[in-house]
Amino acid sequence: MEKAANKGKIAANTVYTIAGALVLNGVLQILVYPRLASELGAEANGTVLYLMAFVNILGPSIGQALNNSRLVLRRDMDVSNGDFNVEILLYTALGAAVTLIAARNALPGGAAAAAAAVLILLTNFRYYGDVEYRLSLNYRGFFIYYAICGAGYAAGCLLYRLTGAWYVIFLTGEACALLYLAATGSVFRNFFARSPFFRTVIRKGSALVLSYFVTNLTLNIDRLYLKHALGGEAVTVYYVASLIGKTLVLFIAPVNVIVISYLTKSGERLDRRRFARFAGIGCAAAAVFFLICEIGTPIFIRIFYPGLQEAVKPILTVVTLTQILAMLSAYLFIIVLTFTSEKWQLLLQGCHLGLVLVLIFLMTGKGGLGGFSAAVLIAGVARVAAVLVLGFAKSAKES
Repeated sequence: MEKAANKGKIAANTVYTIAGALVLNGVLQILVYPRLASELGAEANGTVLYLMAFVNILGPSIGQALNNSRLVLRRDMDVSNGDFNVEILLYTALGAAVTLIAARNALPGGAAAAAAAVLILLTNFRYYGDVEYRLSLNYRGFFIYYAICGAGYAAGCLLYRLTGAWYVIFLTGEACALLYLAATGSVFRNFFARSPFFRTVIRKGSALVLSYFVTNLTLNIDRLYLKHALGGEAVTVYYVASLIGKTLVLFIAPVNVIVISYLTKSGERLDRRRFARFAGIGCAAAAVFFLICEIGTPIFIRIFYPGLQEAVKPILTVVTLTQILAMLSAYLFIIVLTFTSEKWQLLLQGCHLGLVLVLIFLMTGKGGLGGFSAAVLIAGVARVAAVLVLGFAKSAKES
């Protein structure tokens, strides 16, 4: 009876987390980005996507990494809020400075630069903030948090109509979520209070931040590289081709939330048989999602991006498969990370990024956007294979 109740609770929590991601990303992919593409045009929209790549790299790299770090460290240490809040501020300052230097030519003025820095700060804390609900397994609260964030983005679209500044949309969405959390949650209380474990938190968190940075840099390399190699229009075309796949990749994060939350709370270890079962589930889900993308992406593009339909068609299947493999490897990585040292994830992610950079440099010049797409796919296949080898090797020791 108790086992059935636990399964029901896990199922309900999964629904809540996926629903939260669905609300937020539904607003972004149906309301925000198509509107910006329509009003700004492919080239200018590519510049927006390029700038948002920095935010999308730093947000999960800092906020989500320290979120997961807190979940893992709670098994052995009595950490406090300030341990993580201070670390986020330190990394945000560094990340914002690098962003403003690297993207200075794409920022039209001082107001845009200031907005970019504030947006990085808010996004980092928003990604970290859902640890409030993961610590207590309160996934109804997790859903409300992201629903409010999505509603904030919708409200930001109205402010964009008044101001004409695209970044107002993103600032409003992130601010709404954090204001709700500050009013109802506890992770921002005693904001600067640190525990005796602060140095350990910094050390372990830093390793995970670096690992996540490499991962998210790889995921957003299309926006950064294509902007400089082929121009803003190429950024928009590749983004639209990868849209449904990248949305599904975002949905895997809530599943990872469930997996790591329960595994760390229960204190269970992962043997080879259990890892094989997790890997099998992931591969089966990846195959289903690939079929969904193959059917759904052309329809989505026809409705929301009709002007880019012909430009996207030649690379669509390759890009879709790349995104699905990214989803699968992210799922497998979070399982392996729960039971192994962070250094393994950093090593594999670094090797993957290096392979991506070499391949896109070699293949984009001759093959253009098609060559770039093929290069990223080849690197994605290698990444999944490497994670599987590591997972089976480490889980065998637990058997």
